[in-house]
Amino acid sequence: MPSQSPIQRMLHTLSKHPYLCVIVSCVLLMPFGLCQKSNLGIGSLFYVGVVCAVLGGIFVFAVDIGKSAAQKVGAFIGIIAYGAMSLLLLQSTEYSSAVMLVMPLLLLTVAAIWLYLNKALSSRSLVMLMIAAGILLRFIYVLYTASDMRQHDVGYWNWTWGHANYIEYWYHNGLTLPDFDVRTIWQYYHPPLHHWIMALLLRFYAMIGIDYDLATQGLQFLPLLYSSLIMVVCYRIFRFVKLKGAPLVVAMMFLCFHPTFVLMAGFFNNDILSVLFMLSAMLWALRWYRAPRWKNILPIALCVGLGMMTKLSAWMVAPAIAVIFVYILVKNIRRPWGYLAQFLGFGAICAPLALWWQVRNLILFDVPLTYVPYLGEQNNQYLGNMSVLHRLFFFGDGQLSYVFDAFTDYGAPYNEFNPHLGLIKTALFEEGHNGLSTVNFPQLSAIGPMLFWIAVPLFLLMFALFFLSMFSKKTRLDGIVRVFFVAVYVVILVAYYIFCFQFPFTCTMNIRYAVPLIPLSAMGMGLMLQATRSKTLRAVAYTLTGAFCSASAVMFTMVG
Repeated sequence: MPSQSPIQRMLHTLSKHPYLCVIVSCVLLMPFGLCQKSNLGIGSLFYVGVVCAVLGGIFVFAVDIGKSAAQKVGAFIGIIAYGAMSLLLLQSTEYSSAVMLVMPLLLLTVAAIWLYLNKALSSRSLVMLMIAAGILLRFIYVLYTASDMRQHDVGYWNWTWGHANYIEYWYHNGLTLPDFDVRTIWQYYHPPLHHWIMALLLRFYAMIGIDYDLATQGLQFLPLLYSSLIMVVCYRIFRFVKLKGAPLVVAMMFLCFHPTFVLMAGFFNNDILSVLFMLSAMLWALRWYRAPRWKNILPIALCVGLGMMTKLSAWMVAPAIAVIFVYILVKNIRRPWGYLAQFLGFGAICAPLALWWQVRNLILFDVPLTYVPYLGEQNNQYLGNMSVLHRLFFFGDGQLSYVFDAFTDYGAPYNEFNPHLGLIKTALFEEGHNGLSTVNFPQLSAIGPMLFWIAVPLFLLMFALFFLSMFSKKTRLDGIVRVFFVAVYVVILVAYYIFCFQFPFTCTMNIRYAVPLIPLSAMGMGLMLQATRSKTLRAVAYTLTGAFCSASAVMFTMVG
């Protein structure tokens, strides 16, 4: 086996610890979370300079870049000079978000070229660069997004309801459980794990003397971290199904630059943490299927239990996991006791974590286990007077000319009512008054429709390719793995449509209730691109995905 170059050894080491790399990256960015809406002062710029110098020094000297001392010093000076130029641009222009995105992306591009010239540009190293770019895009979005911007039911700090007030309840009261009916305060019905973690970080900020207003903004470090870790979890799932090469790269590129995960990196509610747990549960279920041992079933129990302790809708991965459990049990029916013991252990861990909050509220205050607040027919978003057929199959009245999610209360020409379009539009721009549109951002008048009309054929193609990949022998997936993925996809998609009609309001038609469909669709596309011989299909998929990711990055830069 030929000896590896220093850069190849470094990449190999980093790729073996992707979760740690993402956590360290987010921790390094964490102090910027205390800067309200891109208010980068001298202290922030000094911190950037120190981080650039340290990382540049590690890269040049520890990785052994350059053949002589003069070349090493030259490379180090080059990195520092580039960082200084970037900082000067940040200080001298009003387009700070564009500078903060473009300058590091140029550096990542140079790194890709350098890797290519040194014969170290593999699909794995490309994925690492894209994850870095994905973290960067999420970070920039978080930096210019405050806690009252593009949120869901968050309210305001020092307020009387919403997720912010729920976090403050735990901040002030520790782990003392509410002694009142949780339905009496908006959003208190949610299980508390996410809000506990946010309150704990808020207490940490208070302990080190951070101003309270800045500390509340700094809580976005956590959703930024969750959204970034999702990229790694999905990469592991993609590798489990043996995605590799260009199909793996294009699937990861779609995921890293997808607007939903960028927007959710700024959410103060519990959505993004529940998605992280759902995807992690899927990954561990696949690992348990490959090696059905205690060390793999316990993480599934924790992920499902903690996911439901974050948001009850995390249950949607459970039916597919049950399919795998039943299959393994039936396959080993002559010696079932070891597996039955594992299932009992799974239940003993998962059930209490998942349901203790709901059971407590049912016993003490008669709150239904699956309680969701009903907005009422008098609400302006109410759609119950429309027929199911009209909502599903009517695309007129300007629904396709106004590409953003529509709320009349916030300047749109109508209230969104079609759940298909609601899913697509919120995946790109978020929801009405919480989202991106020309009402608040006239600069999106060109890039918004462009992104929408790139996304529509791409999303439809990916939807078709997912199911084709599940039923095509060419993808070479194990039969039960196919059933597992189809079960997850169908349960989540059907649950979304049921929710849209059980609670007929514009706000229920949101991608945040069906986020795992995004990586599953990307995976399906990658599997079919890997299996097909059609150059046309590959050209269309690669072109649409590249255009989609570029338009997404441009949109978030323009908003900033």
